[in-house]
Amino acid sequence: MQKTFIIIFIISFSLFISCKDKSAAKPRVLVKKAEDDTKDLELEILKDTLYPVYNLTGKTTAIVLTMFDTDSVSRSKFEKIYSKINDADSLESDFYKHPASPNRKFEYYDTLGIVQLIKSKKLEKEIKKIIAPKYYVYGTKGFAEMTVDEVVCRIDDCRENFIGLTIKNFDTAKNGKPLFCSTKPIKLNYGKNYFATQRKIQKIDDSIVYRYSDLDSVKTKVFANIGPAYFIYNDDFLWGRNVKQSKCLFPGRRIIIQKKDNSFKTIYVQALDLFGMACD
Repeated sequence: MQKTFIIIFIISFSLFISCKDKSAAKPRVLVKKAEDDTKDLELEILKDTLYPVYNLTGKTTAIVLTMFDTDSVSRSKFEKIYSKINDADSLESDFYKHPASPNRKFEYYDTLGIVQLIKSKKLEKEIKKIIAPKYYVYGTKGFAEMTVDEVVCRIDDCRENFIGLTIKNFDTAKNGKPLFCSTKPIKLNYGKNYFATQRKIQKIDDSIVYRYSDLDSVKTKVFANIGPAYFIYNDDFLWGRNVKQSKCLFPGRRIIIQKKDNSFKTIYVQALDLFGMACD
């Protein structure tokens, strides 16, 4: 599925245009320098795999591993396991065609919200063989070391399929809403005043008008940084509990670096499609 790719393209293209406009009048050698001045920081941040974390429902928080956003050559190890078990146990076929079949090889895990989750014991067993022993989960205010509790997945024709690694008892009073995770600690600085940078990024986002821009009114929020690298989310955290109260259809997580020429570069972006663009 390519739905998340559409969101990524929109955001990345807007930031690319900003960078291009600001550097167009500069000599070629200066443009080259501007492109390289944050490369080391980018590599340092991305040397460890990052995943988004969401409150998927009122009772389920999970690390999300989105599938089918890449071609068959570069499919992730998680996707390969899912595809193998799906083929053997007909997970998707039974989910769509025979939801009440007593012979199905999955169970319904959490189906009351907009994100409906199922659980395959075989999928859980295989995925747990390759996941990290612990994850560092970063929230809006702080972080905690967490272990995976259960493995679930979402199957959806209109929205992206994903594997969810559930976590329990993330201290939201101390650490805020969960956003990102990594297998190694990241030294995030939780600053107190990102208003100026946040305003610049929001201006870039607002400059791009696309088909669904009037449906999602959630603004950009910067919550932490590592030097000129800013960690960002677009989420009102309401959709998992009651979608009717939420104004967020594409909850996202991003990392953007501000370069020395004040242009911005997106180095990481993930988002969920709650709208169902593929069926629109």
